[in-house]
Amino acid sequence: MKANNLLEEIKTNIKDYNIDYLKNKVTDDRYKDPLTKSLAKYNSEAYDEIFQLEISEDFEISDKLIKNIKEDIDYYFSRYNPHDEENQNLTRNLSLYFALISKKPLHPFGLNTKKDDVYKYNDNYFCKGKSKYIKEHKSLCRYCICKKAPFEHLFL
Repeated sequence: MKANNLLEEIKTNIKDYNIDYLKNKVTDDRYKDPLTKSLAKYNSEAYDEIFQLEISEDFEISDKLIKNIKEDIDYYFSRYNPHDEENQNLTRNLSLYFALISKKPLHPFGLNTKKDDVYKYNDNYFCKGKSKYIKEHKSLCRYCICKKAPFEHLFL
């Protein structure tokens, strides 16, 4: 499938999602967890990015890879949150976007190698949890651009 076709499919699949709900989580004081706020901000920014993006140099993406990502996300939701179809749809499509089009981590990232679990360093993304979570059955880490965080980053 061409990247432009996948992007149009993603746009169609998420166009009816109530993105204001997600955007409001960022500033709503009822949400105390910084991870929830960070994820809401990251995903709502990606949502806006998707609708603004025009791919100038189209490229081919493996249909099998797209299918595998969708199936693995469906597996994850069937196991951990089977009744949340709206968020499953958003997560499926944002994950496709992050992994295959924007080439960004599946999770929000920072710039602090000591503080952030997912971070950018020297134009590369790293994840401190990838070594552990990639071993899980149908792990989405397999599709994430992040590299495993090297030991020496603990001392930067």
